[in-house]
Amino acid sequence: MEYYRLSFHLFRLMSGSFSQQVMKVLIIGQGIAGSCLAWELKRRGADFTIADRPIAETASRVAAGLVNPLTGRAFRPGWRQEECFSALSSFYPETERELGGSWWQKTPIFRELETEDQLEIWQERQTAPESCSYAGPLFPWPEHWEGKGQAAYTRGSGVLHVETMVNAMRRFFSEQGRFVEAEVAAGDIQPGADGFFHWCGDSFSHIVWCTGWEAGMHPDMAPLKGRPSKGTILDLELKDMEWHAGILHFGHWLVHNGFFWRFGATYAWAWDAPGVPEAPAVQELMLDMVKRYSGEMNVIRARAAVRPIIRRSQPVAGPIPGLERQFVFSGLGSKGVTTSPWTAAQLAEHLVHGTELPPDLLPAALWK
Repeated sequence: MEYYRLSFHLFRLMSGSFSQQVMKVLIIGQGIAGSCLAWELKRRGADFTIADRPIAETASRVAAGLVNPLTGRAFRPGWRQEECFSALSSFYPETERELGGSWWQKTPIFRELETEDQLEIWQERQTAPESCSYAGPLFPWPEHWEGKGQAAYTRGSGVLHVETMVNAMRRFFSEQGRFVEAEVAAGDIQPGADGFFHWCGDSFSHIVWCTGWEAGMHPDMAPLKGRPSKGTILDLELKDMEWHAGILHFGHWLVHNGFFWRFGATYAWAWDAPGVPEAPAVQELMLDMVKRYSGEMNVIRARAAVRPIIRRSQPVAGPIPGLERQFVFSGLGSKGVTTSPWTAAQLAEHLVHGTELPPDLLPAALWK
């Protein structure tokens, strides 16, 4: 009987079918994607380890963390918006309660309507069934702010202080013994004859790469290179800006994080050092701010990082073609705060319970 049990156990391992008792996931990267996935695996009682390099300027740490329900020049709802909004509205408050922190804030966006065409589109959105709950009335601009046209009030928006959340999760998972500070390369993962991957003296049934734009640098994931874009943000002290009623959006955006103002972000499709602000981007932001803000200003610092843009900021999550039991979760672009919780839940359900992933998440289409 013991021989039968052992043989059956080995069969499950070698066939790639893992029970929850033997499943252990290695999550590589602890930005917003890796953090959300780890939290969803924790919810389901799964075993996992997160590995990430020492803290650096990454997209998750530099990002302003905006949730905007009406995007683009046509002010349209985003990809799977209702599902994503439902997931994030419970996910972020839950992490605050369990970790004893504060990083999620519901707050309106005041968006600039500079032309008559934009005003006409906004008025259409105020009555369209898919957008009327978000498109609000028009407001004047705050004192000391030279806005063009009118300010359109956007409901259902918010801001996540992403760096604060991922730092809190890193501390939490470190205390649980589930976090390892290390940089992991593809060649560091060794598949064993026992059906497991081996790394750092431990064994794993599944690998999930949550490494942002660098996923496309993996030798077996070249189709994920996409068009990564470098963004620059300024942290500012605006001494005469006492208005904290929401987020100002006028091509660039301006948001208060409770301590200072954050202003950005630029898009650079050609760039060198990923975490280093470049002079042209800083100059672009400074010129725009000087045009609009008439009060006293002090630049605290400039920050920069690279967004992983693969399918117009639509996430990619699922098995990597040609790599058994290795997965990727990337492509969040500028909408990671909105899409990460829902996408992480889908991937966690697939890993733990074998639930089929939605086809529009799968990376396989990029290999064709």
